[in-house]
Amino acid sequence: MTFRWLIDSRRKRCHSFRTGREATSIRTAECDTLIFKGKNEQHPLMEPHSIIVVSLHTPKEKIWGELLALTTAGITIRGVDLNSFDHFIRQINEPDTERVGVPTLFFPMTRIERITLDEPSGSIPSMDELFSRKIGRRLIDYLAQFA
Repeated sequence: MTFRWLIDSRRKRCHSFRTGREATSIRTAECDTLIFKGKNEQHPLMEPHSIIVVSLHTPKEKIWGELLALTTAGITIRGVDLNSFDHFIRQINEPDTERVGVPTLFFPMTRIERITLDEPSGSIPSMDELFSRKIGRRLIDYLAQFA
């Protein structure tokens, strides 16, 4: 299931296009978590270490990687541009190269157009599944060696 969020930083509220329900930002000691606001229900949507795709504007980019933090100021992610995904896979698979890590990036909310979970859609695999097939382990496991 893919969630799309419109984040209004002035009121610290979010709106889910998929469910139409309002969500709110709850500050915890570790990070901000988005939850549904409704009849006594709280369902985590995107937690730290989820694999996500962030769509940005000005300039238009898509970043794929591990969510580190989501706050009202912006998003922190360890990942790569989707345009360089195949090059990143080739670098990892070359036997003579060093370990290839990914940068930790921060993007302010003013640049964020959409944040989606990296999930399969029918017969179309997620980027994480493609990574697993080509490398032999999930992105989270691969990035753990750099922590």
